[in-house]
Order: sequence, then structure tokens, then C-alpha cells
Amino acid sequence: VFDDDGAGQNDDFAGRVVVDVSRLRPNSEYDVYLPLRMYRNTYVKQPRGVIHLRLRVEWHNEKKAVMSYLKLPQKTKQLGNAVTLNCADLKAFRNVVLTVQGKDVPGRWKQLVQKGVQREMKLYKTVMQTTMKEQMKSIVLWVHPTTSFPIFLAWMHCVYSNSLHYVPVYFILGIIIILVENYQTFAMNRNTNAGFIPITIPEMMKALILGGPNSSYIQPISIMPQAEIAKSLTKSEDELDQAALTDQVLDGAGIRMDGDHLEFPFSEAGRYPKKTLAEACVDASTLFEDDDDDDDDDGKSSGRLATLKKMARPANMKSLLMMNRDDGEDEDEAELGLDDRLVDDIAEKAVEITEKGLEVAEKATEIVTKTATELLNRPTPQSKDTNRVNTPTSTKIKSILTRKSSKDSTVDSRDKSSTPEQLWKRVKDPRGLPEQDASVFVKSRKSLKEELIHNKNLLHKMSNRMFDDRMFIVNEEDPGYSENEELVLNNAIGTNKHKNPMVAKMAEYIAPALECVKVGLSVWRAGFNLFTWSDPFLTFLFLCGSICLLCILIIFPWRIFFFLMGVGALGPQNYFVGKVVSKKKKKDPSPPVEATSPKRENRKGEVSEEFEFHNHLLTHGGVDLREEKSAKTTSSVHRAIVPTSPLISRRFFDWPPNPSLSKVEVCSK
Repeated sequence: VFDDDGAGQNDDFAGRVVVDVSRLRPNSEYDVYLPLRMYRNTYVKQPRGVIHLRLRVEWHNEKKAVMSYLKLPQKTKQLGNAVTLNCADLKAFRNVVLTVQGKDVPGRWKQLVQKGVQREMKLYKTVMQTTMKEQMKSIVLWVHPTTSFPIFLAWMHCVYSNSLHYVPVYFILGIIIILVENYQTFAMNRNTNAGFIPITIPEMMKALILGGPNSSYIQPISIMPQAEIAKSLTKSEDELDQAALTDQVLDGAGIRMDGDHLEFPFSEAGRYPKKTLAEACVDASTLFEDDDDDDDDDGKSSGRLATLKKMARPANMKSLLMMNRDDGEDEDEAELGLDDRLVDDIAEKAVEITEKGLEVAEKATEIVTKTATELLNRPTPQSKDTNRVNTPTSTKIKSILTRKSSKDSTVDSRDKSSTPEQLWKRVKDPRGLPEQDASVFVKSRKSLKEELIHNKNLLHKMSNRMFDDRMFIVNEEDPGYSENEELVLNNAIGTNKHKNPMVAKMAEYIAPALECVKVGLSVWRAGFNLFTWSDPFLTFLFLCGSICLLCILIIFPWRIFFFLMGVGALGPQNYFVGKVVSKKKKKDPSPPVEATSPKRENRKGEVSEEFEFHNHLLTHGGVDLREEKSAKTTSSVHRAIVPTSPLISRRFFDWPPNPSLSKVEVCSK
């Protein structure tokens, strides 16, 4: 939800709400009231308002709806598996990113976001420590015999069988039991779902096995607001005037949800009560008064958004940096911000000068060494002076030459003896092992900030980008592309907006480190949401996969498996395989690296075969007008990424809605 401030100005972000389609039933019209949130993963109890939504979902094929989680987006060369939303201008791009990511966009450091991450980690640590201690004590002391007895029986069965064969079997069986118990606790418990019953296991099983086009195994539901129920129990509508009816309906907005509502992980009702609709409402006149100070003046500078692309030209980079530092308020702070950049430039120049000085010194050393060698090899006229060579200067020169010759005449020790070569000679990195003398200057390949960003990207790569934090994709072949496109988009989002230059400098290092922590929190949230049936379809598929895995593990031949794995990985045949591979490498040396061909400027024909670009801004009535407007249009296209991971990694859930005013009606086909 945004407050439109007109063309050329950023819209004020009021809040966002997320509704999972998997929680909705077909042939049901949902009339719900949901609170708006400013942040995606930062808990702030300040009210942002309430939005009234009317939703309806229709599935043409229930089986495909259940199996849709197993289908990945089509992979393309330009975008990979990412799904993007094309935006015509920077204003639309900013609104899309804020809608998808919230105000705590990835890569932007704010003290409020950092504090929220720290408190979330502390909550998980405290709850897990307390829960694990209590659970272990409960099992050992048989507080709940129905839990202790199966664990004792499984333990004794493994001891009796004298084998670890059943350990993974009982582990998977424990996971299945937890999923079934959580299904009754979180999915089917009325105190948790408030009457908005999600799709049940029998319904999903029928849809998966028997479902097809126009099937109706998933039944609709009907819910009446609690405010109307309470009103009907007191007096009939005919005996009350319209003003009294309105007051009673509004009073119903103060109904609190009983039980643990799971607004976020471990949000118990006694400690973190969920806001009522009345508490979530806010006066429209004060909605944007307490907005973040980073965006207070986004819309005050008229025309600034329209000139952002122009400011990104190299000639205007200084002005763009000043705009980025102070957000158009204080020129003195902008100058201070530029001082940091100038200091960095001076430091880079100093490094370049130092490197040139080292190169000159190395050349001078080579000349001196060569001259000294010629002097030593020159025959002397008097034989009695040959013993005078052992002077201090000549001794140093000889030692230098000896070290140089020994270094150049290194021989592979594997050919002469069975002793392996030293580690520093076997390292594949051409630079060898890193220098340990802190007083020696070594030019690092990556700065600290680049190293943090590299580690963050490595974590996303290890998680198969299930928790991708990218906000946009820059494609050189898009219309209106410029070299500074990434910088322009980051400035439009507000990634680097900091009024204080010291804070801006700190954010360059703290933000990537904070994103690394967020990856771990995303993994934790995804596991928690999976086991608490936040997404019925995904947890149902996980339950079915666990049952199939349990059946396989019961009959799995572990002895034959480890025998074959040991023979294949450690068998004596690998000795001959290594000999063959080494001979093949000697006979077939690696081909020389060919120079990369220059990049062709026009690749439209090749791209059209691999990726079909659809831009709704260049269509009219469903008719593609790209060919007609390709020569006339100068509009830019900005690709905002929409997360499509099957795992739910967000922290907050406002579903089910407050039952005071929300209702569901059955729709006739």
C-alpha cells in the first residue's frame, strides 16, 4: 500500500500484507481484515493500519496445484531460475521492491534491523535451550510415558539387533510422529486456526491420487464473524438501531485470538499477544509522520526521481554521491561523505605508486645482480689476489646468487624419492601460501568488504539460492541499459541512503555481515514453518516423502551398499586408474587458452532464440507492438526479482485473520 505523491516523486510506503494461496480453499470467498506491516523480518509493534481484502481462488486442476511445488521455473541464460517483474521506470521499480521485500530490503543496514536480528537470535537461543532441557528431563523421568516408552523400546531394539541398521529408521519415524502431532496442534486446532481450517491431509491425498481437471475433492468452508455471532446472541437486529449495530461491530474488532497464534516463531500468546484490529488501526493523518528518517524527504525534491538516470552518468557521479549521502538535505554532510571517497581514491593512488616503486626496485636488483655476476666471473691478472674475494660485499652477493639458483633449480621430489613435495609447492594457487609477516606489504586481491560479500554469495550458493536476497537483475541487452544501472537501482531503493558519512562507511561492512546472519535465520524459519504446517501443500509433500523414505530404509541393504561404496572409493583398482589418468595428462597437454573474442554489440537474434522478452509496457490490447516501437521507444526496463522458493523463510504470518470481522462464504459455481 502506497500513498501516491505524483509523478517525479517517491510514493510513501504505508505497509504490506502477505497471503499464502495454499491456505485458501477453492470455491470460497474470503472477506478478511489484515494488519499492514512495514518490515518483512523485523518485529515492530507500532500500528500501520488495516486493509480490507476480498479473495477467491479457483483451481482448474487440484492435482497440479499440489504438485506445483516440485516444478522449478524455466531456466534461461539471462535470468537463470529467477522470476522477474519488468518495471517501466524507477518509481515503479522501487514500489515493487518494497512490496516484495518490505522496508528492511536486503543489503541495507539500519540499526533497527540489526537490533531485530539480534533479538530474534536471542529468542531462538533461549527457547531452544529451555525446551531441549525440559524435553530431555521429561524423557528420562518418564513425565510423559507415551513419549518415553517408544524411545526406550527403540533403543533396546537397536541394542538387541546389535546393529545401527534401525537408527535412521527410528529417526525418520520420529520426524513423522512430530509432523502428525503438529498437524493436530497447529493446523486443526481451532484456537490456532480461528475457524479458518486449512486444507486437510485426506483432502490433499484425494486430490493427489484422484484429482484432475475440474475435480472438487477440496471442499469450501463458511465462517461467520464473531462480532455478528455475539450480537445475535444478545438482541436481534430488528430491536437495535443502526448506530447501536455499528458500535457493536466495532467493539468486535477488539476480540483477541486465544492460544498460540504463531504470528512469528515461538510467539506465545501470554508473552507476545497478537494485535487486535482496533490496535492495528492508525489515524491516516499520522500514518507517515513517524516514517524512517532515511526516506522522510524522498518526495520533497520535485523531479529528482526523473533525473536519477541522468545523474548516473560518469560526469555527474560526484553529484550522485552527494545525493546518496544526505538524501538532499545537508550539503555539508554530503561533502563529508565525499571526503571518504577522496580518501579511498588517494589510498588507491598510493598503492599504485608503491607497486610501481617495487617494480623499479626489482629491476634495479636484477641489474645489480647481473653486474655482480660478471665481476665475479671476470678473471683477475694476479693470482695472489684471488683469495681476496671473500669480502663482506662478495659474501652477500654469493648468498643471493645461491638462493636464486636453488630456487630456480627446484626438482620434483616425487621423481627421485617417495617423500612428497612440501605443501607450499603443491598449493594450486599461483601466489602460494599467504605471507605471514605483517610488516611486509602484500596487495590483497579482495578488500574486507568484497570478502564479506563473497562469503554471503557463497552461503546463498550452498543453499541453492533458496533464500535469494537479490532484488534485481541487470541485463545489458535490456532497452535503456547504462553502465551505472546497478548503482541507479540501488539508489532508487535506498540501499546506500545514510545521512551520516560515518554510518555510511560502517554500513558497507556491517550490511554484508548481517546478510550472512540472515541466511542462517532463513534456514531456521524455513524448518520451523515446515514442521508447523504453515504451508499445507509443502508439509504434506514432505510427510509423504518421509513415509516413502521410511519404507526404503526398513529394507535397505546397508551392508551391500557400504561394500560397494568402499570398493568403488577405496579399492585397489584406483591405483591403476591413477596411472592411466597421469599418462593421459602427459600425452594430452591442456590446449592453450584462446583469447576471448570481442563481445558483439548486436545479439538480438541470438537472444530471441534463447529467451523471449515480454514487456507489458509495449503492448496494447494484447497485441505486441515491439517491432513498431523499437525504433521510437527510449524507455528503460528494470527487472525486479520476485522470490519463488518453495520454502517459506519470512518471519511473520498474519493468517488466519482476526475472526472478529472476517468471514468466508461459499461461492456457487
